[in-house]
Amino acid sequence: MPNTRPKYSVIADQLMRDIRDNRLTVGSLLPTENDLMRAFGVSRHTVRAAVQDLKSRGIVATRQGQGSKVISATGQAAFAERIQSIDQLIAFGQETRRELLSRETVEADEETARRFGCEPGRRLAKVRMLRRSLDGDRKIALVTLWMNTLLDEIVTELAHAQRSAAEIIRERFGLDTNVVEQAISADRLDEDTAAILDAEPGSPALIVTRAYFESRDDEPFLLARSIYTADALRVVSTFVAPGRA
Repeated sequence: MPNTRPKYSVIADQLMRDIRDNRLTVGSLLPTENDLMRAFGVSRHTVRAAVQDLKSRGIVATRQGQGSKVISATGQAAFAERIQSIDQLIAFGQETRRELLSRETVEADEETARRFGCEPGRRLAKVRMLRRSLDGDRKIALVTLWMNTLLDEIVTELAHAQRSAAEIIRERFGLDTNVVEQAISADRLDEDTAAILDAEPGSPALIVTRAYFESRDDEPFLLARSIYTADALRVVSTFVAPGRA
């Protein structure tokens, strides 16, 4: 029976075997695109699809201008999000460290105003941060926070603490997170975000947006938008039929 698997999948599996057999070791670079094209007799497009397959498995990470580096022999995303409660949600991300990129006061555009339940033009504090792995080697996500300007005094603490913005706001201002609305979407990295995350412009990204409320009747006190490269986050959900757990 002829092999009907896509060529990129065959190449990705061969590279995976090379990694598991230590012909390509963790920390080393994959062969260049040109080398892989010659070795497998395929197009550049096919090679890039194979590398993207390995990235999606958490096997390699690509940095612009530096090639694709083997980061794992077993394969896993930087984070596997298994969240079943608000407390877990608030604590998520404590295995990273944050780097403050910018803080400013802005007027809410239409999209931000819609999410905040306020009128466009309202003044909000906007904070951008880079999340890295604890060892600092890997860039995980670009995070943007919007909040009431009265809350922006937490920014300095955010830059130095491992706790989340929601935790700090609860401790400093007594605002409890009782409701969180989360939206997950796919997009492609623009040039600015790609440069920050050491990724290729136009490469796939996962965008997680969360609005934090004290109650459903209130406007959110915090809006967070995190942009992950496609290989940096895996969202895992488990569904159980009633009475069968």
